[in-house]
Amino acid sequence: MAKLKQELSYLILGQQGGENRIKILESIRERSYNLNQLSNELDLNYRTIKHHIDILLDHDLVVSSGEGYGDVYFLSSKLEENYDLLKEIESKLHTVSKSPELYKKIRDQTRDGLIILDESKDVIFLNKRAKEITGYKEKNLLGKNIMELLKSEIYKDLEQAVLTNDEIVKKNVDMETKNGDHKSVIITMDYFQFDGEDYKGFSLLLTDITTERKLNDILEALMEHSDVMMAYLDSNFYLLYANSAYAEQTEHNPKELAGMNHFDLFPNGENKRLFEQVIEKKKKRTIKDRDLLTSEGSNQEGIYWSLEPVKDKEAGVKGLVLSSYKTT
Repeated sequence: MAKLKQELSYLILGQQGGENRIKILESIRERSYNLNQLSNELDLNYRTIKHHIDILLDHDLVVSSGEGYGDVYFLSSKLEENYDLLKEIESKLHTVSKSPELYKKIRDQTRDGLIILDESKDVIFLNKRAKEITGYKEKNLLGKNIMELLKSEIYKDLEQAVLTNDEIVKKNVDMETKNGDHKSVIITMDYFQFDGEDYKGFSLLLTDITTERKLNDILEALMEHSDVMMAYLDSNFYLLYANSAYAEQTEHNPKELAGMNHFDLFPNGENKRLFEQVIEKKKKRTIKDRDLLTSEGSNQEGIYWSLEPVKDKEAGVKGLVLSSYKTT
């Protein structure tokens, strides 16, 4: 049963011509046809009919009786006994191909991987990017339950998406790809229902952050093992990041510093005016022989500080990178 579902999902949902294969199977369930009769009945090219019949024969979904040109075709007993499964796949085909809402989801999210699940959490659609991220093709996933791809507690998150309905559920997962690699992926889960609420399902948006995570790990390692004091502050001088060298000047560890204000830690009106000037002028400034990690009235020779503004897309300043180095 599971194998048949996967075969039908691949042949109907995962390849072009799914609608024509449905028409062929529905026709020969009503009565037997040869290729020429099917071509006339369905108003399809003879070669097209033969192509689909050959594929359906290969998958033991139809059987033939007769010889040569006069061969007539019937549903196989395997498919006849599980015909409800074909109708289920057919309804999913119409959902994927004819729903404006679903098309909008696909169109708006093409930069990330997109996987569509039915209400049973079986895969009924995945876009090109989803295949690139997971390493799987349609024939590997269509008709399969999402747990075969994501071996995590994602079921709980999908149920949470049902409960919240209009709220997005996000989860960061370690995903194993088909070839055994591991990727860091942010999965955004949404629950939808449409077409008179008769059809329900889930959309999974996959954002691959593997490269960013590796770069962040490398950057963090470099910063944590550096004697250079470094910090990233927002435009109001609240700390978003501080390395260990910066933290050594305080009574806090780096994680505790996040959210604290630089000038609560080091009150200094003159230094604060320097920071404000960088924000106002939107230009980098280098400061010599002044300690920016002390309170009022303390200078230090042989030290250079850099205040680098970080700009947003509109060229406004959204933060500052603070760093230091000593001259020899």
